[in-house]
Amino acid sequence: VRELLEAAASYPLDDHARTLLAEHSSALVVANKSDLENGADAPPDLPRDAPPDVPLDPESGMTMYVTGDVYKDTERIRSLIESLADLTSADDTEDLLVRMVDRAVASVGAERGLLFLSGSDEEGKPVLRVARSNKGADLPRQASWSTNIVQGVLESREAVCLKVGEGESFDPSQSMVDQSIRAVMCVPLVGRSEFLGVMYVDNRASARTFEKSDLRFFEAYGEMLAVVWSNRNAVEERIVAARMKQDLELARDIQQNLVPEEPLRISGYTMVGRVLPADETGGDYFDFFLTRGNLVAMAIGDVSGHGMGAALVMSASRAYLRGFSEHESAPGIILRRVNRALARDTADDMFMSMFVCVLNPDTREFTYANAGHTQPILLRAETGEVEDFHVTGVALGVEEEMEFIDRGPFTLDPGDIVVMFTDGLIEMRQGDEQYGRERVAESARKYQGGTAREMIEGITDDAIQWAGGQGARDDDLTVAILRAKS
Repeated sequence: VRELLEAAASYPLDDHARTLLAEHSSALVVANKSDLENGADAPPDLPRDAPPDVPLDPESGMTMYVTGDVYKDTERIRSLIESLADLTSADDTEDLLVRMVDRAVASVGAERGLLFLSGSDEEGKPVLRVARSNKGADLPRQASWSTNIVQGVLESREAVCLKVGEGESFDPSQSMVDQSIRAVMCVPLVGRSEFLGVMYVDNRASARTFEKSDLRFFEAYGEMLAVVWSNRNAVEERIVAARMKQDLELARDIQQNLVPEEPLRISGYTMVGRVLPADETGGDYFDFFLTRGNLVAMAIGDVSGHGMGAALVMSASRAYLRGFSEHESAPGIILRRVNRALARDTADDMFMSMFVCVLNPDTREFTYANAGHTQPILLRAETGEVEDFHVTGVALGVEEEMEFIDRGPFTLDPGDIVVMFTDGLIEMRQGDEQYGRERVAESARKYQGGTAREMIEGITDDAIQWAGGQGARDDDLTVAILRAKS
């Protein structure tokens, strides 16, 4: 046993698996010493001094499978160690589960082995995952097995060992009788705190039946299999999570490159924006660009929801908006074309609000169209009064053919400021109270003497602090400003 444990040290086992193996091996040493005290001859390397303090009582929680046969019990320990090495080297989960069943069949001398997942299918039947023969071949999915036994272990999570004619609970089906299936063992597979399923093995009349010591060993085997399976699941989950995190970080970097990083300063105007996504990626958007006739456009939008799906719709909308603006300068017509493209390309439950304004720097006039977006604020420098830019059409992507009305032209006088934002700003909450548009207007007045960048930072920081800090945000937040220089 000592030699086998030393050999096991070279295998890639985790602490839980090593502890499990040590417990079973210590129990074997205790049982063999008990044999020696009854007159059996000691193997040359087995000490007669006090054995490890390991309880022999099966009720103590220790899985006891020793028989007192030194050769047989040592081979079982060897089987455990070899199986651990084999299973931990599996290429993938499918390979692991097949090896688990094959090893289980070989370890107890069964003719067939079946692995069932926890839960049930749509018809309420156990979910068969792997079925193998003792020849290492896949069994047909329609192979007969005791549904009652499998279902019982799935529900009770208690191991069973039954033979035909023993126990009223073993009621074989006619097909099982026809196949001369005489003995069955079934054990739960519990890895750490996760119930994974059950392992089922059976034998025909021509093969030996199963005894209680076989069941105890099979339970120990099941513990080991569950640990390896659970560890594999944990490793795969970590790999998937790491890959997902890497993909999201890449998507975030790409998305950040789609929004202007530096302010746009042109002919007496400054345009600047700030996006704060709730997740690594988000559906909020702002942009400024040239339209047909070298007019300047500024847009802000908000895709329903947030995350990767919203980010993809946002990216598509940006491409559509810039593409259609090369041939058109009327905001309503641009939005109509973007809407048609989105309605064709996105799912029915995805839509996007958007506000687009187009400025003529030479005449200081601008027009806008609003596709269901939160109404921006026009702060007049001379009077301090606030004007709203109303909605002129529904959100993009709802219906393929929609009209979006242009409003304007309006004149931006020196010092006037257009504050655009998504609902992630005004819907921030303090208890049951929302931040609201009035507080946005107050912040805009408070910071209008600073730069456009300082104004944006002040507006967003005021809202976040009012709501209780960054942790209070559960939606993307975007603020953009168009400012006429004084």
